[in-house]
Amino acid sequence: MIDLFLKQLSNGDIQWLKQNGHTENIQTGGVLIEQARSPDFLYLIISGEFMGSISQNQGGRLGRVFAALEDDQDLEQEIARFSPGEVMGTVSTVELTPAKMTIRATENSSLLAIPHPLLQQQITQDLGFASRFYRGIATLLSERFGRLVQYFLRQHKKQIPPLEDVPLIFGELRDSDVDWMLNVGRLTQISAQEVLILNGEQMENLYILLQGTIAVLVKEEQPNKLISLFAALERDEQTDESLATEIIRLNRGEILGEAIALNDPMSNYTLRALENCSLLTIPGQHLLVKLQQDVGIAARFYRVVSMLISGRLQGLISRLGYGRSPYQVGQTLDTQATYEDEIDLEIMDNLTLGGARFDWMLKRLKVS
Repeated sequence: MIDLFLKQLSNGDIQWLKQNGHTENIQTGGVLIEQARSPDFLYLIISGEFMGSISQNQGGRLGRVFAALEDDQDLEQEIARFSPGEVMGTVSTVELTPAKMTIRATENSSLLAIPHPLLQQQITQDLGFASRFYRGIATLLSERFGRLVQYFLRQHKKQIPPLEDVPLIFGELRDSDVDWMLNVGRLTQISAQEVLILNGEQMENLYILLQGTIAVLVKEEQPNKLISLFAALERDEQTDESLATEIIRLNRGEILGEAIALNDPMSNYTLRALENCSLLTIPGQHLLVKLQQDVGIAARFYRVVSMLISGRLQGLISRLGYGRSPYQVGQTLDTQATYEDEIDLEIMDNLTLGGARFDWMLKRLKVS
């Protein structure tokens, strides 16, 4: 856990963080990041421990009064712990909405705080740094998402409302990146109820969903990964289906199998088509070689993966009833307030560009 992020960086990257950051000490119980507020720093935990908690019923003072009268024990609930080596307050270009949890110290702790403007400048100027940084963030967020899914499977008796992802990939990549994908990829068709990726299976390809809907299913943790691997080799779909819970529905424009480019290519999820689907299949070996040879596309690709996983993580929290916005139907929007699922205007521009680029891809592939 400690080195999931740091081991993706070079010695020079770590040295840059040290030179451009400053040390902050925070006492037990001190709040580092408030829910629904965007932090100004990226924090790297040096020592100590932090707890992430989510508040419910944020409908103003009256809402909190009624919650207290109802003895609502879920007004604030711990959902995560953070230890040395982990990072918090990731850059604004990764997180689509403000922080979904409050983070406070559970013991006297120290952190390295790096200002976002300096970090963003370094990311822009050094594509090698950007590639390694975003890969580390994506790896860390992927692990956090898996932990949160398992937590809620246990706490909420497998009742997880499905999430809907936001298709960002084509707005963030360049035309040349998409053109490369079209040249090395192949058009694949799968039928309704067909399994694309099975839990415990080694992923071999990256997929872009062109048409249709795919459900992401997860089941409570296996005793160990070897059991999952042999179950996948036997294609024990009936057992998988009986234990699995749907947590995400992926629609056209989505990226699937992104973990192939991270530390552990073994899938923790089953991906099953809900209808006939068309996909662009990109061989994993071609992708990994390209990411090693082209630092520009690597930086953009890992940034996209970070954004997707961050969106899934924040979406899971929101769909489970936490982090509710103060907005009520019929109210006038407050221009000074930040509401749940509010997306930055720059990202909205990328979504528009991404839609046009995706349509161009469909025409190239002759998919209607």
